Amino acid sequence: MASQPYNPLARIHLGESVVRALLACPIVALPPPEPFIGAGIYALYYLGDFPADSRITEQSAHDAWAKLIYVGKAVPAGARRGGYGLGESPGEVLYRRLREHAASMQQAINLSLGDFTCRYLDISFAVLSRNEL
Repeated sequence: MASQPYNPLARIHLGESVVRALLACPIVALPPPEPFIGAGIYALYYLGDFPADSRITEQSAHDAWAKLIYVGKAVPAGARRGGYGLGESPGEVLYRRLREHAASMQQAINLSLGDFTCRYLDISFAVLSRNEL
């Protein structure tokens, strides 16, 4: 049986490319220390001592952050309906989303925000000029 030719634009390959790019981003404090412009995806990690998460913490500590606890996206208003176009700035939507997660974690009485970190990938196509596409 002949193998199928590699299609770099197939969803699976595009997804793999995005995962590689996200995992190449540095792990930083949650929320990141400085605001930034951008929209995209992010991953949250936990290294605290909450008993229910002990397996995650142990694996992350021994496997260079291999176990994340959450993956999400942050897109500007209107993006899901196609109302977000080229040349428009996404604003600080990704930074704000990470701050929302941090605020939620600070409200928990049995978690410490210092035990959480994140990495994020700005995939704001809208800030590209038409010549870059």
